[in-house]
Amino acid sequence: MAAPSDNLPSAKPNPDLPSSENGEKPSLIVAWIIATSFFMEGLDSSIITTSLPQMAESLDVTPAQMSASITSYLLSVAVFIPISGWFADRFGARQVYCSAIAIFTLGSVLCGLSSSLAMLVVSRVIQGIGGAMMTPVGRLILTRTFPKDQLMRAMTYNMLPANIGPMLGPVLGGFITTNFSWHWNFFINVPLGFLGIALALRYIKDVQMPRPAPFDLAGFFIVAGGLISAQFLIGNLAHGTLSISMQTILFVLTVILFGGYGYYAAHTENPILDLKMFRIRPFAIAVLVGGVWRMAIYPMTFLVALLLQLGFGLDPFETGLITFLFTLGALTMRTNVVHLVRWVGIRRLLLTGSIISTLMIIGFSLFTPETPHALLGIYFFCFGMMRNAQNQSIAALTYAEIPDEHMSKGTTIAALIQRGFQSLGVGLVATLLAAVVGDRTAEVSDFLPVFLILSLLPALTALGFARLRPNDGWQISGHRPK
Repeated sequence: MAAPSDNLPSAKPNPDLPSSENGEKPSLIVAWIIATSFFMEGLDSSIITTSLPQMAESLDVTPAQMSASITSYLLSVAVFIPISGWFADRFGARQVYCSAIAIFTLGSVLCGLSSSLAMLVVSRVIQGIGGAMMTPVGRLILTRTFPKDQLMRAMTYNMLPANIGPMLGPVLGGFITTNFSWHWNFFINVPLGFLGIALALRYIKDVQMPRPAPFDLAGFFIVAGGLISAQFLIGNLAHGTLSISMQTILFVLTVILFGGYGYYAAHTENPILDLKMFRIRPFAIAVLVGGVWRMAIYPMTFLVALLLQLGFGLDPFETGLITFLFTLGALTMRTNVVHLVRWVGIRRLLLTGSIISTLMIIGFSLFTPETPHALLGIYFFCFGMMRNAQNQSIAALTYAEIPDEHMSKGTTIAALIQRGFQSLGVGLVATLLAAVVGDRTAEVSDFLPVFLILSLLPALTALGFARLRPNDGWQISGHRPK
């Protein structure tokens, strides 16, 4: 097992937190409650994927431009994630969690009332502010409630309802859009929001943490500036609204801000993002290499939904019936991942998953409008199983060797980089598709180069996961090689 950095305290049990050693067994109802927010976010992100062409027509923009409704949310989440850990430590995780759900619900209402892409983007940003605290703080509550030897089991139960959201999203979104209006896709978050807040106040214990150091406002603005300039740069590649000189300025500004933050964090006592966490080798590999993998996998639902509608001519409801099998496969695999990881180990599973991911993304490029829907469904189901096994193993490895007292820092950094890579992936797909299609209507052949380029990313992650040691993450996986 890799030892934590000399500048980071070793993993010691926190007397305020549960421990398997003292016989305490936290109730799994906490995991199910936290899953309420995961369900909301999963439903919200997947419910609009099958509605994008209709939303684009309603708002008088192109389907590729609708990627702004996805990237604006992801960017907002990435920008505000750094404050989540500090706010949870300062004001209490339960209070921040409930406030985040309320903000997310308000943003959902505004999205449903949107009459232009600009208004929708602003509303998605408000949603993102809530999501920036809702999901990472929910996960932080989970890591503070369950000891590490119970954490992967808790994550399994936690993510079961969370997967139902993405599973229902495409079907429900397609049905609502086909028979009613896409605006109602957002209004259904309102009752879910009230339910989540009520359950959290009733069952979640607010674990008190030591008062954190003063908020690093300067570091927050540096990181936020870098994220915003990077997203504008990526988004412009798809829309082509900025001049070459302005793109160059944004690129230089992004490099300066991110590079400058590295220097700033090294010379600041309590930076908003403590980069010393990357000295924990399994954490660094899980966050950075796992981020590249998510960059390829996350936009697949967005890309495949466009392929089925623009390329194959399916309507939103038909698209939803097929693509929901992504999540059905994930739901089927989720309960088996714990046993699979214990059997083969995290390293071997991640290496195998990277290779399978590469081949399956290439496989999507081979489908045609004549491909039987049953075959598409089976393939999507298997892809969902692979995606879940890989994703859950990366999540477990992320928290395997973080000391309890640094869990807030680790959760913040992991959530930020995950969202950043996801946003980058959507921007990359939108850029590639816009470059291939141009001003004409997309055809099936236009998706081939996008799938092929995207498949290179998981192939690269195999090199990163190969740096793991066989016993990395054993605290969570239970796999101890001889």
